[in-house]
Amino acid sequence: MVTITISGADKSGSLARISTFLVRKGYRLGAQQVAEAGPEAQLMKISLEVSQVDKAKLAAEIKGINPDFRLIGVEGIQSGAPALREIAERFPDIAPLVRAYAESFFTPETRDQELFQAGEKIGAFNYEKEWSLGSPLKMPVALRRTLVPALEKLAKMEATDTSIAFPDSPFWGGDGQVNCCEFLTGFMQGFLDAGPLTSNTRVQKTGCRTKGGPLCTYAVSYDL
Repeated sequence: MVTITISGADKSGSLARISTFLVRKGYRLGAQQVAEAGPEAQLMKISLEVSQVDKAKLAAEIKGINPDFRLIGVEGIQSGAPALREIAERFPDIAPLVRAYAESFFTPETRDQELFQAGEKIGAFNYEKEWSLGSPLKMPVALRRTLVPALEKLAKMEATDTSIAFPDSPFWGGDGQVNCCEFLTGFMQGFLDAGPLTSNTRVQKTGCRTKGGPLCTYAVSYDL
């Protein structure tokens, strides 16, 4: 099963139009969903009962229906993107898997959103699996005693009570690779949200080597 995501559905009937086209092309369809992506835009998610798709060909065919339609993501184990369960189980050796997951999304905006959400799930899973036993900790003690040790398994890092920096993150987009820094943002947010006494914490990316910064940096804010 492969799930494709299409943008540009700003009129009623777009999903039916695309579904009809796909059926005529010989695809067997599974679940279909329309989700809001903004005040005037929608995203369509359609599951195809196939083991793999030719992304470039399908993207051209979708655009041929209407120039506003764009294929922005192809998800599924057989499409080359690893499942989130596989990423969670392979922690901490996950950088190549995260990058493969990111490459299944065509646009930076969609890729960053999906990476953040994936990071949230992996972070929450890691907290529950490795750090949920014992007495819950408040910030900033929780950051020093749980989040920092978890992140140190992923990459060399520097941390204070309100900031985290990665001198050489394996998730940044160096050497022409896809930038996956939002996965780390999501990981930290999901990890802290899973803690009973740290769910009021907010994590925000403040600097990125891909955009010319010396480090990949994140701000951590919370109420005491």
